[in-house]
Amino acid sequence: MLIFLLCGERVVKVMAKLSLVLKITESSSSIESKIRTAILRRLSSRKVLESAQLRSTIEIKNLFRRKMSESPTYMALTSRSRLVGALGLEDPGGKINAIIEKWIASTTTSLRVIRSAGNYGVKGGFTIKMVRSNYAEVLKMAEAKQRATSFKKAKSNQSLLKWLEWLLLRGDEEIIIGYDVLYKATQYSRSGFGLMFQPKVMRSWSVPVEFSGVKDDNFVTQVIDSMQDDIMVIFIRSISRALSRV
Repeated sequence: MLIFLLCGERVVKVMAKLSLVLKITESSSSIESKIRTAILRRLSSRKVLESAQLRSTIEIKNLFRRKMSESPTYMALTSRSRLVGALGLEDPGGKINAIIEKWIASTTTSLRVIRSAGNYGVKGGFTIKMVRSNYAEVLKMAEAKQRATSFKKAKSNQSLLKWLEWLLLRGDEEIIIGYDVLYKATQYSRSGFGLMFQPKVMRSWSVPVEFSGVKDDNFVTQVIDSMQDDIMVIFIRSISRALSRV
């Protein structure tokens, strides 16, 4: 049987038979205290935390960008989908990519040196914030809106369609009342393959259920939720690498 004994910062390898009896002369609380002290001594280094923070931030930004590109809403916005046709978006791929990069650029980090907290706990570390809960940083962007017409002569009468707000916050609310969408290739469509028209029977349009979202449950919160396990791996890996270089 191969036994590893952790003592302070040293790992001692012992080759033993199964019948070996180990006598522990210290109490479990004393051993736990020494282990915690040894760990804190390493983690309390600001250099270690700053290195782990930098690496984690870079990896999480890249993870967010990749996960967003794999989301159903992103794929719909970057293809000739019915969603793009209904929203009447010009350059939808450019718009959503600019919004993603804004979220990434808005990422902030804060660091607190790790210290002992009570008999058994620790406190401190670093925090990474990426998406504001009110989405204010992206909803005010020009790319988050679409002019209602692309005809230059009608520019003074144009209104702005807040398509990103519709996807993030409006759920299954009726967005456009009295109109429906006709999906066909036409030169009169901003997207080239969708046109709003007034049907004889009163109808309304709302975001398709597979893309609709509300404040706490939309395509970006779903992406962030899907990142949780990966983020934990990134944190652990970044701290391990930082510790190995001290």
